[in-house]
Amino acid sequence: MEVEREHSEQHLPTMMEEDEAEAIRVAKEPPKIHRLDQSVVNRIAAGEAIQRPVSAVKELVENSLDAHSTSINVVVKDGGLKLFQVFDGGHGIVYEDLPILCERHTTSKMSNFEDLQSIKSMGFRGEALASMTYVGHVTVTTITAGQLHGYSGVSYRDGVMEHEPKACAAVKGTQIMKFYNKKRSYDPIDYA
Repeated sequence: MEVEREHSEQHLPTMMEEDEAEAIRVAKEPPKIHRLDQSVVNRIAAGEAIQRPVSAVKELVENSLDAHSTSINVVVKDGGLKLFQVFDGGHGIVYEDLPILCERHTTSKMSNFEDLQSIKSMGFRGEALASMTYVGHVTVTTITAGQLHGYSGVSYRDGVMEHEPKACAAVKGTQIMKFYNKKRSYDPIDYA
């Protein structure tokens, strides 16, 4: 009987002890380094460039000033959390530039590194519009001087133009409308 008792008192590891042993084993192995998915990288960059809706509006107003706007109108809904629009009377955006307008690091303000020494514009990195498209939906309507019509329906998500521009009647300059997509898992306000 005593032999049976000794046998039954042998210690069998519990589920908790097994989990602890696994945690110790895993802790001894360094974590594997991996590349982040490009969409994650872009959303992180968007959070750095556009920390709050007011930051995005500021970037658009600076773009308007760089476009030699004669007037700038801003419309904001719910503090910019749902929507904001910037209308300007600047030089507009040419049709050929619309496909790359919201790609990262596209700009009309410099061509090479040496241009940094003589930049006179407020913005030049080509990140603001791209960043906005990673945290919401951006639409653009624009016309340049001397054109018979402008272009509207130009919409962007994740830095890519979604639809071909449609000819339209337009007022001199550019209108950029930005609204947040509730289905996105990332909210730029998290970085405020």
